[in-house]
Amino acid sequence: MAVREALLGILTLGPAYGLQLHAELGARAPHRARTNVGQVYGTLDRLSTAGLVAHKGLTEDGLPLYVLTEAGAAEAVAWLEGSSLSALPEWADVQDVVLISSSVSALHATELLGKLNELLENSSTGIADTPAQLLNTQANMRYREAVSSWLADVQAAVIQPQPGYAIGRPKRGRPAKA
Repeated sequence: MAVREALLGILTLGPAYGLQLHAELGARAPHRARTNVGQVYGTLDRLSTAGLVAHKGLTEDGLPLYVLTEAGAAEAVAWLEGSSLSALPEWADVQDVVLISSSVSALHATELLGKLNELLENSSTGIADTPAQLLNTQANMRYREAVSSWLADVQAAVIQPQPGYAIGRPKRGRPAKA
């Protein structure tokens, strides 16, 4: 998963703490295996070092809040709208960006869907000189058909972004043993 980009995209909703971002990532991209919370915190540290997020105070119980910097916001919007895409991404990456984008902003999601449809129209299947190349060409064609069909489903659905973070606070610590 593009955890880095997904966290930036989710942070467009406003300041959040690490465990909160971990829960939001799982809720907004349910197709993915659960992301390790350590990966979220490591990614936040790297984003902070890169100047894309900054600390902005603490929660009531002392958890550090993260907020996008100006550069982080620009990168988040570019990812959410697909403006940095030059080729059709792999399936999991398409799902990541569409699901996260449509969960945070209808405007960004509309831009993204337009960009992905443009990439679909302009992509070629390739030339097939050997049986392996023919199978590869057919696989690419089927992939483009699948993405196109799913994007049509997404466009047909009324995109209703969640206006903010989940109301419930994620549980901290290890789960109790049965």
